[in-house]
Amino acid sequence: MDKNTFSSDDSVGEATIYVKDLLALGVKNGTAELQTQKYRVVNADKSYSGEIQVGVTFTLKAEEEDAGEDYGGWKQSSV
Repeated sequence: MDKNTFSSDDSVGEATIYVKDLLALGVKNGTAELQTQKYRVVNADKSYSGEIQVGVTFTLKAEEEDAGEDYGGWKQSSV
């Protein structure tokens, strides 16, 4: 989505990033990394909209006793 101040935000497209193998390797080894690479961004009609560069690092979070509710372990990118 883009960000508009005086009108509604619009979709700029979507990209699919498969992370199944990344997660499996991360669970097995405690960490895994998907090197930064380009992904095509397409509109709903599958027309080309541009590119996005994404890199992902997965680190297995250690379980804590009585940690209360926890929703994931995502950290916002600094980019």
